[in-house]
Amino acid sequence: MSTTTEPLVPPSRRGRPPLAGTEAKILGATSEILAEGGVHSLTMEGVAARAGVAKTTVYRRYRSRDDLALAVVIDMVRNVTGGPDVGDVRAELVHILRATLDVLRTTLMGRVMQGLVSELAVDPRLSESFREQVVALRITEVGHVLARGAERGQLRPDLDVGLVHELLFGPIYYRLFLSGEPLEPSFADRIVDAVLPALVSQRPL
Repeated sequence: MSTTTEPLVPPSRRGRPPLAGTEAKILGATSEILAEGGVHSLTMEGVAARAGVAKTTVYRRYRSRDDLALAVVIDMVRNVTGGPDVGDVRAELVHILRATLDVLRTTLMGRVMQGLVSELAVDPRLSESFREQVVALRITEVGHVLARGAERGQLRPDLDVGLVHELLFGPIYYRLFLSGEPLEPSFADRIVDAVLPALVSQRPL
């Protein structure tokens, strides 16, 4: 799966190239409007006015306000990277989950995701973009940790990376979308401690 972060609707190839910084202006304006009123306050016209660009410039890149909101999520996710190899599987998994909890709790991403969830469920194009540009990145990060753990003999070599990713991240999004329980940093430790015993190698280290 691709993990690129190209706009959901490619810019037109006719005429002169897009002006430098236009994309940043559009995403910045979108973020400001989302911060002020959430997804339901977002309009293409409002973004264009706030960014100081023509409405057609926004439409060349994004088909709808949901595309714009998803682009903000993708831009935020790009800044949440996996941790370094520290030789300890638990610490590495906790780092990834804590980084996700932090961005959901302290930035717009949590609110935007809550506003987008219904659209992701019914719009195949949006959901595909989310899987390719957000979910795939997280699966890759988890896969790196599991591969290193298997090489050290700490983890089983036959683990289903996709399933492990769901076991780790599922509780976070359950809280975000359904239960409303707090996304405190210590939740990352609790998730990893619940999942890790099923992943460890059974042979002596």
